Amino acid sequence: MRDLFSEIFSSMSHSKMRFFLTGISTAWGIFLLIVLLGTGNGIINGISHAWLNEDDNVVTIEPSKTMLSFKGHPVGRRIDIDEIDGTLLKEAFPEKIRATVAELDKYVLVSYRNKYSETDLAGYYPGYKIVRNNVIIAGRDINDIDIEECRKVCIVSTNLCKRLFPTLKPEEIVGKTVAVYDAAFKIAGVYRPAKSYNISRTIIAPFTTVKSLFFNDDHISKLSLIVEGLDSEKANKQFVEDMRGFLAGVKQFSPSDKKAVTITNTYDLFLYISGLFRTINLFLWIVGLSTLVAGVVGVSNIMLITVRERTRELAVRKAMGASRLSIINLVLVESVTVTLIFGYVGMVLGLSLVKLAAYIVSLSVDASQTGVASSIFMNPGVDMGVVLGATAIMVISGLLAGYLPAKKAVSIKLVDALAAND
Repeated sequence: MRDLFSEIFSSMSHSKMRFFLTGISTAWGIFLLIVLLGTGNGIINGISHAWLNEDDNVVTIEPSKTMLSFKGHPVGRRIDIDEIDGTLLKEAFPEKIRATVAELDKYVLVSYRNKYSETDLAGYYPGYKIVRNNVIIAGRDINDIDIEECRKVCIVSTNLCKRLFPTLKPEEIVGKTVAVYDAAFKIAGVYRPAKSYNISRTIIAPFTTVKSLFFNDDHISKLSLIVEGLDSEKANKQFVEDMRGFLAGVKQFSPSDKKAVTITNTYDLFLYISGLFRTINLFLWIVGLSTLVAGVVGVSNIMLITVRERTRELAVRKAMGASRLSIINLVLVESVTVTLIFGYVGMVLGLSLVKLAAYIVSLSVDASQTGVASSIFMNPGVDMGVVLGATAIMVISGLLAGYLPAKKAVSIKLVDALAAND
């Protein structure tokens, strides 16, 4: 075996161009396959982390207007949502609804000294983070005392801080006072949106404070429901229809009127993104396999040319007493050796490039305000089974491309071989 490999490497050293062309076809095919799949996996992991990292389904209900008449009520009647609706829904679907979150929203003008920004003011009760999932990075969140005393305190987003307090650190912002129209709010805390794609500048304040200042009725802007046990598309659709039917009875609108209230289910987003992932994966596999096939064709063509060029050499070996099997083994082992060496090179270069891209992207994310570096490109990688499978395909293609012409070459007579190469 040692003599066999010595002879193979000796042959490679005398045919450097052939050795290089055979290897580069293998390395290039595996390199591109890894880069494509690794990049695709990095994008998919990043999007999954940003959009699909929650354990709960959230169903939101917002007021709207009817599109169908019902029991004498005209088309275009506004259907409002109240806090009591959350209690009624939870009683009606105790096994499906784990918690409810009422929200008041108003688009406001907020200012600090000579800096202004238009943004949303959201009124919540403590415990709202199960739907917003914000991270407090300085100060505190709203609490029960804020609710009871209708305190004019607020929690501001790091995105808003960049506009109003561009030179201050989050801990330095706590205690400052901002004006929401003519009302002065003291900043109790600074939060960072949990999801990297969120560029919201929403100000969060106690529910009772927002209601007393900007609303004169008991209606709310949005009702969020934390639901559980809905692990399929069918179950989610059925729950939404059942809930719409229940609200239709309470609010007196047609159960068939899908515009009377706006219901949004995060499971729909999950289904959409899952379908997007499947499309991305399919595209990457098609391109990757096409590249791999191109590499296989390259290896096969070079092996065919290699055996043809060595017909005289192989015939001489046979004439000098070498067995047919040993000659064929020589060609096949050389093909496998070249494929494995350059396959490893292509794998290392491909993985290195993907990791380098991930590192560069992570450095480009500004973590000074958010406290962490997040990206839609994270944890790129390729299953080693895929890499080994691609290498195996290359090896097999090289074996098949080398075996048939090698078998034919050792079957011809020396005189014919010498005449064929003249």
